[in-house]
Amino acid sequence: MSTPLEIRNSATGKIFPAIGPFLIGAIFAFGALQGLAAGAAGGWVLVIVLLALGCLALGFFIARGAFDKSVKVVLDDTGFRDRRAGDVLVPWRNVLSVRLASGGKGAAMLNFELTGEPPDEIKYSAVNALSRMLPFGKNIVHMEISSLDVQRQDMIAAIRRLAPHVAIDG
Repeated sequence: MSTPLEIRNSATGKIFPAIGPFLIGAIFAFGALQGLAAGAAGGWVLVIVLLALGCLALGFFIARGAFDKSVKVVLDDTGFRDRRAGDVLVPWRNVLSVRLASGGKGAAMLNFELTGEPPDEIKYSAVNALSRMLPFGKNIVHMEISSLDVQRQDMIAAIRRLAPHVAIDG
């Protein structure tokens, strides 16, 4: 039995995406202060304050994952388990292929093609729910990996080692 690969959140993979909402929230907050100083109508200032608070809350929501050191994804001899998407084991015998989809610099997602439909816990997770609405790809499980503390090539190497029968594209 091989040693399982336990993957956690990456601090930089969570902090850097939070910078944008923080900056936008700060800009809105500055605009609200400028509006108050200029004597703008209270309704408009309130709208800007609410936008600032919403952006700052989104930034905190994204950044909080940087401090979560629990295991998010496990790959072992039996299959893979993504605790962010249903926390259910998908056995390697149900996996036909794996495709690395890169959405640009640093963004990455693994798409697992299964022999049948994925378990309901995975089907209705946030990442996979959209593909359920499409007429194709109902047997695909999406796993976002750009926010994890593993390199793409290490993840692919682990899949090759643990499930040599799975075709890998990318």
